[in-house]
Amino acid sequence: MRLKRLIFILAGLFCLSHMAVSAQDKSASPEDKKPVKNEAPEPRAKDGKKLLTALDLMKINGVSAPRISPDGSRVAYAVSETKMEKDKEWKSVSQVWVVPIAGGKSRQYTRGDKSASAPEWSPDGTVLAFLSDREKDGERQVWMMMADGGEAWALTSHKGGVSGFRFSPDGKQLLLTAADQPNKDEEDRKKVKDDTMVIDHDIKMTHLWLFGIDKKDEKRLTEGEYTVSDPQWSPDGTRISYTTRPTPKADDGALSDVWILTVANGEKKRLADTASSDFARWSPDGKWIAYTGSPDAGPGPTTTYLYLIPAVGGSSKQLTTKFDLSVGTPVWSRDGRKIYFSTNTLEAIEVYSADVASGAITVLTKRAGSTGITEISRDGKTIVGTMSSARQPTELYVLPLNFNSIKVLTDHNSWLKDYSLADSEVVKWKSKDGTEIEGVLTKPVGYTAGTKVPFLLNPHGGPTGASLNNWNGTVQVLAANGFAVLQPNFRGSTGKGLAFAQANKNPWGKGTYEVCMTGVDALIDRGIADPDRLGAFGWSYGGYMTF
Repeated sequence: MRLKRLIFILAGLFCLSHMAVSAQDKSASPEDKKPVKNEAPEPRAKDGKKLLTALDLMKINGVSAPRISPDGSRVAYAVSETKMEKDKEWKSVSQVWVVPIAGGKSRQYTRGDKSASAPEWSPDGTVLAFLSDREKDGERQVWMMMADGGEAWALTSHKGGVSGFRFSPDGKQLLLTAADQPNKDEEDRKKVKDDTMVIDHDIKMTHLWLFGIDKKDEKRLTEGEYTVSDPQWSPDGTRISYTTRPTPKADDGALSDVWILTVANGEKKRLADTASSDFARWSPDGKWIAYTGSPDAGPGPTTTYLYLIPAVGGSSKQLTTKFDLSVGTPVWSRDGRKIYFSTNTLEAIEVYSADVASGAITVLTKRAGSTGITEISRDGKTIVGTMSSARQPTELYVLPLNFNSIKVLTDHNSWLKDYSLADSEVVKWKSKDGTEIEGVLTKPVGYTAGTKVPFLLNPHGGPTGASLNNWNGTVQVLAANGFAVLQPNFRGSTGKGLAFAQANKNPWGKGTYEVCMTGVDALIDRGIADPDRLGAFGWSYGGYMTF
């Protein structure tokens, strides 16, 4: 009852605070609406360092999309930040940066109020391309700039903009993905400001286009009542693999198929006969395709396996037959002998390899937190990816192929060194039926052992997902305010195999509730959670469990 009472108390305080703000706004004079300067000192921890606030979270830079230059000397990537300018609407803007792969100072390549994202090097390394809507709001086009920097120029002018692009291996063409544009009836309704929307109607499909860089001519490659994603060129540039789904809706996510398109004649061929297939990647010699898929596309959690199939078609081979975790996007080694991927294992994301000949699976990182593999250099010696930990937001890393010396390549959130951050740890307890459960416990900043503190339970969404022991800004702010937070990986969570992911099927929520409450009891028994100061919060399935 204490937990339920506190939930409603928190909800009531939230409503009251909004009512108070609303009442103040209605009665305030123009002079009263002037921003009030906050004279309160910055909150500090016992060690003298700053304590993280909700406003500080807006300063976190997001690092993503690393791409290695063809000569292996540099990495281009995107950095997002929230622009918090006075008297202007706050907005998130991303820009393109470049860093030497050997380490050193990063250089910002693009600037301004418009975002630049999805950087790609031309095959000869002379040009760096990216997506931006600099010319028309909401319509991203492909822009280019010289690889050493300088003024960028717009390359494409596709109606409605494009969502992605890939250079052909010879650098003469771009493979574009773009959403279909409104038909005449929709355009006419727009002109008369008829903005009626019918859910699941007028869904815009994404299709493929071929763009000639020299002549700037376009050719449509796919069309129909399906949507296309993840196009990939074959190494010789004669074929293209891509994934189709009936619609872009989340419910159709498991109904995916990989197809092969021959560029010269437009012939299309479905690649595999697995129930669901996705993320196809060509082997360096172009003879094989590795893809992820599932033999079961039915409702509920399934395992995504790694498959291998001849590029000309034929029978597929399941490589991860004895691996009970879902496989991430495949990355081929340059010699074609191994396939690398990342996956969720317990409270972490780690990198694994699959031996192409034997199917043997090897875990290559044991960092905890989150480690993803993105790309391998052309000479096959260097890996680049993203990583984060409980005290570090996502940054880029680089390491040799033997995985013996991982090195952080970027440091876009170095200002966090001035803050006292909370430690997180993986804790275990037994549920009502004796099942061992794990979760992530974050104690308050400067926690003193044996002290009972205010405690919050935070079930994750999904439920097919997992709480990881990596950076969580919300939890860090709560810990800075004296709360302990438990994120349980209850029945239905990933990272422990298919049986555990399916363990909440049918008795929806019952087992999850027992797991959550036995976790609360365990931390009360350990003298961490104060039984008189308990609360819970969550989103999606976690919100359902909260109530």
